[in-house]
Amino acid sequence: MKRLFLGFAVLAFFMACDEKPKNPVSEYGDIMIDSYKKGQKAGETANLDAVKKAVQAYHALNDKYPQSLDDVKELIGAEMDMSKYSYDPQTGAASLKK
Repeated sequence: MKRLFLGFAVLAFFMACDEKPKNPVSEYGDIMIDSYKKGQKAGETANLDAVKKAVQAYHALNDKYPQSLDDVKELIGAEMDMSKYSYDPQTGAASLKK
C-alpha cells in the first residue's frame, strides 16, 4: 500500500512539473536582444536632444523654424536617420515617432 501511495505521489509530482527546463543559451540571447533594444532607444533619445538643439539654433540664426529636419542636418554634425522623428515646422517641436 505504501508503494502504491508513493508511486502515485511521484506520478503526481512529475505531472505537476509541466514547466519546461530553462535553456541558458536562449535566456542569454533574450537578454542580449533586450539590451541591444534598450541601447538603441537610449541613442534615439540622445539624438532627439541634438535634433531639438539644432532646430533651436536654426531658429536663432534664421528667425524661423526649418521646413523639415533635413534643413538642420548640417547643424547636427553627424549622420542621423531623420525618419525616426516627427517634426512640426509651425512650432519647431520634434519628437520620437511611436
